Amino acid sequence: MSTRRKRQLSIHWLKVLVKSALFVAMLIILFSWVHSNYLIHPVAGTSMQESLQDGDRVLLNKRSPIVRYSVIGFSVSEEEGMFVKRVIGLPGDSVLVQGNRLILSIGDEGFTTTYTFDLEPKTARELKKDATIPPHHYFVIGDHTAVSKDSRSFGWVDAEKVEGKVQYRVYPFSEFGPIN
Repeated sequence: MSTRRKRQLSIHWLKVLVKSALFVAMLIILFSWVHSNYLIHPVAGTSMQESLQDGDRVLLNKRSPIVRYSVIGFSVSEEEGMFVKRVIGLPGDSVLVQGNRLILSIGDEGFTTTYTFDLEPKTARELKKDATIPPHHYFVIGDHTAVSKDSRSFGWVDAEKVEGKVQYRVYPFSEFGPIN
């Protein structure tokens, strides 16, 4: 093989190596970006029916702002596992606990809406001291309230325990789409 041919072959393989290295670097950067912004979270149980079903997988956006009625993924210190629920109460919303009942007053867009929730006795005792939902905390409820284990049983959800806001159902593939 001639020297010229060897040099061409060496240059060819060097180009292949550089392109491969750039491709791998771009994949690593893309994966890091996706991993730092998104998370796939399983849905266990029926507490979010009809919105979500047992066995669904949802895509959480770790950086999306949480607003009233957002569906979020989170953990609770005293509970095992991860939860997916809907945010009803935001920091600063007025609350009143009477007996085992919580009255949540929210004022959006010039009018006030009041929700009433029956609490577990232990939760009622813990929340009784608050006149408003504390800063960096949420009150969450499952859409299927009859079976949901939510803020009515474990109290406020600390914002630090929130994994992110549910954006899409990604599995089953036939149900892929945004979650509202």
